[in-house]
Amino acid sequence: SSDVCSSDLMHIMQADVEARNAYEADLREAVRSGQLALHYQPQINARDGSLVGVEALVRWTHPTLGTVSPAEFIPVAEDSGMILPIGEWVIRTGLDELARWPENLSLAVNLSPVQIRSDNLVPLVVQALAATGVDPGRFELEITESVLLHDSDENVATLHKLKSLGVRIAL
Repeated sequence: SSDVCSSDLMHIMQADVEARNAYEADLREAVRSGQLALHYQPQINARDGSLVGVEALVRWTHPTLGTVSPAEFIPVAEDSGMILPIGEWVIRTGLDELARWPENLSLAVNLSPVQIRSDNLVPLVVQALAATGVDPGRFELEITESVLLHDSDENVATLHKLKSLGVRIAL
């Protein structure tokens, strides 16, 4: 009886690993084939109700699963390292769109702890701002408190580099 249970458990674990690998492959394909989209949450001035900017929110429409919740795919993206190409796409696409909007609007993008630790983050932001001509003061990177709790010296140094570019940082 314990052999059957042990065997069943191994099959379940193997199926979980296979499902996770397939999901990661689907996520890689989503980045490659344009299944991701940006949706924008308005940021409103509390004093006068005017639109001052937007927060970019990434969404995934899977070809067979339909709309996949960010709460489901973002943790997988962070665990697998896919958050780096996804984050790069969000920054580049968001800034490209911001360049065509009125100058009084800003764009906020959430950064994951994985992104903040990437050596490519600062060069990516520099290049994306230069390519679009967007004033860095119109671009805001939102971080969570956890970014400051782990690898804090390195993370703070990265945040200072981004701030020195004129990019706004929000906690």
